Amino acid sequence: MTAHTEVSRPVSETFRASLRAVAASVSVVASRDGAGAWHGMAVTSASSLSMEPPSMMVAVNRSASIHSVIHASGWFSLNLMAECHAGLLEAFSRSDMRDRRFLVEHWSCGIEGLPVLNGALSAHLCRVVAAHDFGTHTVFFGQVEDVILPDPPAQSPAPLVWLNGARVSVCAPVKT
Repeated sequence: MTAHTEVSRPVSETFRASLRAVAASVSVVASRDGAGAWHGMAVTSASSLSMEPPSMMVAVNRSASIHSVIHASGWFSLNLMAECHAGLLEAFSRSDMRDRRFLVEHWSCGIEGLPVLNGALSAHLCRVVAAHDFGTHTVFFGQVEDVILPDPPAQSPAPLVWLNGARVSVCAPVKT
C-alpha cells in the first residue's frame, strides 16, 4: 500500500476540485417576479426527483438574485440548454450581463408567465411544493405542471455540458 503524501488541503477545496471532474448538463433556472420581470441563472445543480408526482429539484445559492424571486413567486422553469445556446451561457453566469439574458428572440412565455428557452432540449415548468435550506443553498422542490419538448423531437440537438470549469462538446444523442 502506498502512503498518501499529498499536502493536506481544506475539504472544501478538494471537494470543489472533485466536482469539477463530474460532467453535468447546463440548465437555466428562471422565474417571474411580481412586476412581471424575468430572472434567471445558469445551473448544473438541477435534477429530476420523482415520476409520481412528476417533480424536479434545483439548488440555488441564497445570495443569488433569483433566490428571492422563486421564493416569492412559488414557480420556476428549468430549461435544459442545447449546444446551440452556448452564447447565452455567459450572460446567465455573470450578473453584469443581466441585460443580455432574456433577449426576445431566445424566449417565449409559458404557464404562470414563466420564461421558456426556445430550442431547449426540454423545459419543465414547476410549482414549488417544498424548499429546504442547507449550507449556503436552498433546494427548491417543484411539481412539474408543464413540459415543453422540441418540435419535432427527432431534431433534438446535443446538450450543453460543463466539465472541469469549461463547456465541452458531446455527440448528439443517438435515436433508437
